[in-house]
Amino acid sequence: MISETISHYKVLEKLGEGGMGEVYLAEDTRLGRQVALKFLPASFQYDPERRSRFLREARAASALRSPYVAAIYDIGEHDDRQFIAMEYVEGQLISKKIESGNLSIHQAIDIAAQIAEALDEAHNLGIIHRDIKCANIIVTERGITKVLDFGLAKVLSQIDESELDENRTLIFGKETSPGVVLGTVAYMSPEQARGLALDGRSDLFSLGVMLYEMVTGRKPFSGETISDLIVAILEREPAPLTHYSENIPQPLQWIISKALRKRCDERYQTARDFAVDLKNLKKSLELEDSGARTSQLERHSGAINHRTGEMEALTVKLSEDSFPSATMTPPKRRSRKAINSIAILPLVNASNDPNTEYLSDGITETLINNLSRLPKLKVMARSTTFRYKGQNVDPLLVGNELNVRAVLTGRVLQLGENLVIGTELVDASDGSHLWGEQYQRKLSDIFKVQEEISNEILDQLRLKLGSKEKKVSFNCCTESTRAYELYLKGRFHFNKWTYEGFSHAIDFFQQAIAIDKKFALAYSGLADSYGTLWFFNLANSDEVVKKARDYTLRAIELDDNLAEAHLSLANMQLFYEWDWLAAEKCYKRALALNPNSVQAHHAYAFYLLSAGRFDEAIAYAERSVELDPLTLINQCAVAGALTYAGKLDEALAFSKKILEFDEAFPMTYERLFLIYKLLGEYDKAVETILTVLPAWIPSREIAEELKTAYQQSGMKGFWQRWLDFATDGKSIPTAPLYYLVAGYAILGETERAFAWLETAYQSRQGFLAHLKVEPRLKVLNSDPRFAELIQRVGIP
Repeated sequence: MISETISHYKVLEKLGEGGMGEVYLAEDTRLGRQVALKFLPASFQYDPERRSRFLREARAASALRSPYVAAIYDIGEHDDRQFIAMEYVEGQLISKKIESGNLSIHQAIDIAAQIAEALDEAHNLGIIHRDIKCANIIVTERGITKVLDFGLAKVLSQIDESELDENRTLIFGKETSPGVVLGTVAYMSPEQARGLALDGRSDLFSLGVMLYEMVTGRKPFSGETISDLIVAILEREPAPLTHYSENIPQPLQWIISKALRKRCDERYQTARDFAVDLKNLKKSLELEDSGARTSQLERHSGAINHRTGEMEALTVKLSEDSFPSATMTPPKRRSRKAINSIAILPLVNASNDPNTEYLSDGITETLINNLSRLPKLKVMARSTTFRYKGQNVDPLLVGNELNVRAVLTGRVLQLGENLVIGTELVDASDGSHLWGEQYQRKLSDIFKVQEEISNEILDQLRLKLGSKEKKVSFNCCTESTRAYELYLKGRFHFNKWTYEGFSHAIDFFQQAIAIDKKFALAYSGLADSYGTLWFFNLANSDEVVKKARDYTLRAIELDDNLAEAHLSLANMQLFYEWDWLAAEKCYKRALALNPNSVQAHHAYAFYLLSAGRFDEAIAYAERSVELDPLTLINQCAVAGALTYAGKLDEALAFSKKILEFDEAFPMTYERLFLIYKLLGEYDKAVETILTVLPAWIPSREIAEELKTAYQQSGMKGFWQRWLDFATDGKSIPTAPLYYLVAGYAILGETERAFAWLETAYQSRQGFLAHLKVEPRLKVLNSDPRFAELIQRVGIP
């Protein structure tokens, strides 16, 4: 095939061949890069089931994003032979490096740690490699390890029941050709050699074999025939590492002993634990080499705690004639204080299908909501954690940025009606692995698995909870998986915060209700959607408010414990109905049901501020920032509360800090404009508002004319020109009513100011809730009509 063009790949040369096919170097003529083309054996073309499985599993493996895995770019067919186009990696196979004797213990540990990282990624997606061996791993000149042939790996959730006998043993003839066990015998785990069903722990045994071989130059198991070799794997222990060299660190002997235990439940349970131990051993050896911690290393004989990755004392001497696993005392588990704060990062959509993005986002949001109900646990808000969506972030950095002790990461893979969810919980104070689990469920079990994950996290945090809080009970308000799926799609579109997003959300929520007319969460979603459309003047007020209220009351009727529904009702009672007593009762109810609700803290702070209860307002606004520090509107709420409370210096300093986060956030400039005006620093006030004005009003001429008006006639000139533009019907057609009221009040045109206030009252403008404390309207306080309006709005 040399020089042939297959699809858009021009074949350059043959790289090699083996039992699983031939490999060629080719050029991707579209993207101008070199790729490796692996053609599978011709026998594949005669087995439709095998071809179908190959395509399915290669598609799943293409979701891997580890830097230590040779990426799969494409799958195709040429002359009835299937091929995989994958990343071409230049480097040396581990098998060749071992033959040349060109591997140090440090390099072997580093390579094994990188492979463990790759396996951790794969196992979290429900993929096992089944053929980890030295001939399947390449190391580049830069020392980066790449695992090959994940395109031939097995997706655990896709093993059919027809492939298992009554003992759940994989039938040889179904999995491969009769009498053949897939994989390379010398690297097989005991369960793989026996033909049993496999999971990720089988790969970890193979990695243990590799590590032993890299360190000693010999395989741990041998035999004259394949049968003898299998017997050795099943029954015998390999020679201890000290048989080959006295310079091999004892901790490495313990690590390999654990990886090579015959029973899979006694060896490493996750690749993450394996990787953590290897990385910490590497660090310790580097420190020993540098002499920086010689005395400490002498005090510790070097066992590794698989939970914390730190060196612990080994108390058992290694046997000279047997492998240490039989006599080794397992490492101690260190005690750990309870963790009272957590950030749940967006679960990655590993399906590579944007149409399933709603599922990974929805499960993430559900986990956040589940744990947010616990009053003793600080849970970072969705709006903050989703800032990290699509980023490959370090949990330690996230923990430091958000000031939390634990960080949860994970992936969601949907394969038809099957779900594979992989999760990992990290202690952000030191990077140690607290817990990790992989869940393989049917999509119909999504309610149960979300509850399981929530409670597993809770167990790991070790919080002292009351009897009612020992377990998180997830009540999704429906028994219909399809209705819940539609609800998640609705929330996905709602969170886009666009008119189109709200419209799509309403459609999905209505579809969910059509399936289950008692689905309270869906009614709450409709209430939120219509309420938001009204608040931002995106739809007819009376019609939209009626729908929002009706759906809110229906949600509460169906489930009185929905914090979201009580919050929606509270906002409606405050901003539209001006029923202050009822609104405060509903705000408190929402906060009691969800003590970590950012929206409830933010909205209640607004209520308290409007009522003149400034200290309380500041406290609740600050709590919203603590729970959601990356959403600037929360920080602006603190700045606003400080401003209205008359703490102008604090408000100014806080607003300037907001600009350090985002110097283009418009609301910050609006806050600064008011602060500078109240401080009498009019030059800075006008300069500030003119900075952001082009973002609100496209016309540069308006900004220039306002600047000129200020220079000629001061603040009165500025406001007069502003009102000219705002009332001419074309220059600023969407000017907020409160700016019109404030402008006329400042200019002393009291009658016009009250005329616009009456217009605002008749149209139920939300800003009237601030009437009593609004500093821009203080000039109207002496007019009896102002007190009468405050009474009509019902402000206490």
